[in-house]
Amino acid sequence: MHEIMLKIPSKAEYIMVVRLTLSGIAARCGFDFETIEDLKMAISEVFNLFDIEKISDSISIKFEVDRSFLGINIDMPTNEINENELAEVILKTLIDDVEFEKLQDKYRVRLKKYRQGV
Repeated sequence: MHEIMLKIPSKAEYIMVVRLTLSGIAARCGFDFETIEDLKMAISEVFNLFDIEKISDSISIKFEVDRSFLGINIDMPTNEINENELAEVILKTLIDDVEFEKLQDKYRVRLKKYRQGV
């Protein structure tokens, strides 16, 4: 498995950097255009669940590239999450495994998309 780490300032304008990075990684993994667009939408929905402009620390994103899946782990250094049922439904529709974990001083969001036919 390969890991790619990305750390961004907690500013909305950097979400595009995450989406572009995700696009490149997903394309390199062999995902089709539609799946890449789904992944980009899902990552945007994750960021919509948090008021990132109120976060003072950087946001860490780890991409895990495996033969059978692409994993995305996002560490949001905040204790607050915006409850949004629509965003959660969208995530569960677009992503194979979705997990939100509340840790002591942050939320960790884990997304996993499996490759078809592997």
